[in-house]
Amino acid sequence: MAKLHAPARHSQHTRYQMRHNQRGTRIAALQARMAELEAQVGAQRAFQPTTPTERLNTLLAVSAALLVTHDIEAIMDLIVRRAVQLFPGASGALLFLFEEESGDLKLRAASSGPPSGLTAHSGFGLAGRAFLSPRAMLLVGPEFELALEELYPEKVAWLEQFLQPWPPVSALLAPLRIETQRLGALVLYGGTHAHMFIPRDLPFVQALADLAAVAIAETSQRERARLLQRNLTQTQSLHAETQARLDTAQAQLLQSAKLAAVGELAASVAHEINNPLYAARNSLYLVEQDLPPGAPQRQFLEIAQGELGRIARIITRMRDFYRPTRVELEPTAINDVLMATVDLVQTHLRHGHVAVTTDLADDLPEMTAHTDQIRQVFLNLMLNACDAMPNGGTLRITSHMRPAGADQPADIIVQIADTGVGIAPEHQTHLFEPFYTTKAQGTGLGLAISAHIITQHSGQIEVASEVGVGTTFTVRLPVLVPEHH
Repeated sequence: MAKLHAPARHSQHTRYQMRHNQRGTRIAALQARMAELEAQVGAQRAFQPTTPTERLNTLLAVSAALLVTHDIEAIMDLIVRRAVQLFPGASGALLFLFEEESGDLKLRAASSGPPSGLTAHSGFGLAGRAFLSPRAMLLVGPEFELALEELYPEKVAWLEQFLQPWPPVSALLAPLRIETQRLGALVLYGGTHAHMFIPRDLPFVQALADLAAVAIAETSQRERARLLQRNLTQTQSLHAETQARLDTAQAQLLQSAKLAAVGELAASVAHEINNPLYAARNSLYLVEQDLPPGAPQRQFLEIAQGELGRIARIITRMRDFYRPTRVELEPTAINDVLMATVDLVQTHLRHGHVAVTTDLADDLPEMTAHTDQIRQVFLNLMLNACDAMPNGGTLRITSHMRPAGADQPADIIVQIADTGVGIAPEHQTHLFEPFYTTKAQGTGLGLAISAHIITQHSGQIEVASEVGVGTTFTVRLPVLVPEHH
């Protein structure tokens, strides 16, 4: 039964093949009809004009042939060859198209052999007169001779090889145009018998020129439509790309605004806490001064003074968190910071049944950084990894050096990966936004602060996660020459 249901792509290919075969059959039938008409023309006496019925049949066959092809070169070649057959007294046919860039008429098809790149000027020569003419016309006698004399010698030399016998004594001219749009000109040269072209030939040569003009214009419109469609597709793609960049910029701007709000709040809180904190420390100092040296209360006062001092340092760091000074930057060994951070989370690792594997490159250079802030980033990522593995798992920590390239500086790459529950795609784009969290007790500031710290160090932080497989955070930090103060 599976063989009875072909894939959709196979069905499309089958339909395309059927249409291709049908088109081939139609073209073959038209070619057979053309061959039949050519045989009828060849069987007639030399220079005997074809009858109006035969000419109409040929024009109908040409019209049908133009319906199945959209190749301009093939259309023009068909027109010049059938033009000679329509008028047995003709020695050759040329088809010119107007080029807007140069303002000239360029030879695009010849009844015997490929075109030579011949050009003509509007209003001059046979092609130029045909281009400006409102309808088909017959040139013979002095007017025809004058038109030939207007041609440059090299053009006359080419025509002598193209037209046999030479010189011709008459010509049928027809403009290729649609309404007010002029497309080109059709020139049909007569032989040495002037009487072979007659006024009754004019409607037929104009009909052939009109068929050519319609087919060429329609094909040009198709090509223009394809180009417009391609340009539209490219424009839509560029618009989508620009919109994506704009959305990213807006998201970054929003995140920066949130971080700025957090920084302002932290500075405000620090300022408000400082006053009562110093009052408490001063009060304890005064109490300490009144106690005798051996008083047992001194031990508790020292503990209180130490903890208040630690709170003061925390407040200071919180106030200066978003604007670290250069004096706080120091040469930092990333691997040492990583291993020290692992020691800090040993309790979480044991309670969570999380195994740790490390693969740290031993050739990492020192970089200039705020060591405590970098440790805070690694600590936050490791604690998040432990939370993502409630049933245990593996925490893998790696570091390596990426050498400088043509358009990028050297940097240190640190990856902290877990085998936990993973992060759903809809959450990944919001992970570094302030106050965004999926944890019931989370604040949504850990990753936002971590991202800000890495950005302040001219680095990048990225996340890759798959639900049920795990999550990997990648931190890229540029290698900076340590500053000695």
